[in-house]
Amino acid sequence: MKSIFFRAFEEDDYILINKWRNDTQIQSLTGGNFRYVSSQMEKEWVKDKMFNNTKNIYLAICLNDESRKMVGYCSINDIDYINRTACQGGLVLGDSDACDGTTWVEAVTGFIDYEFSQLNMNRVYGNSLVEHKLTRIMCEASFQQHEGIGRQAVYKNGTYHDIYFWGLLREDYFRHKEAGDYDTDKMVKRIVELRKKYKNE
Repeated sequence: MKSIFFRAFEEDDYILINKWRNDTQIQSLTGGNFRYVSSQMEKEWVKDKMFNNTKNIYLAICLNDESRKMVGYCSINDIDYINRTACQGGLVLGDSDACDGTTWVEAVTGFIDYEFSQLNMNRVYGNSLVEHKLTRIMCEASFQQHEGIGRQAVYKNGTYHDIYFWGLLREDYFRHKEAGDYDTDKMVKRIVELRKKYKNE
């Protein structure tokens, strides 16, 4: 049984999301710019994502146990239903107790599977700060291809940062899925190997 499941946003989710969005430690691990967000603004933001979910889909990540508690969220943005492309807007696990390897892997693989198996995308893409090794490792472990570098693309913490561009095609995803490469144990093994590979960078 999977340790997590996805669901649509509920109105009260703004409480946890606001806590995570104002946590500088959590936000240091994201590629976006940091800004403080009021609880009222967060509440309206969550309402907007609940009802305006055609081109941008936001999902809560919850534990698949008796608590059913929300431990993070993810988004799929700029969905193009003609060209069947979408941007992976990001994945945040805000609950520190849930930030173990298995939860991360299941969230990433479940997120990707939803994009291809449910939304019928042909290509999904995203980006990450070059210095975010964990994101780079997770992208490579899930067979996303490094498609280039955006030089000085993000201004964060007083300096400009380069970003990596990542992409994954439907045919590559299903080829690896059919081969069993997205099995949780295999994913964890690849992540361990990649961590060793990039340890001294």
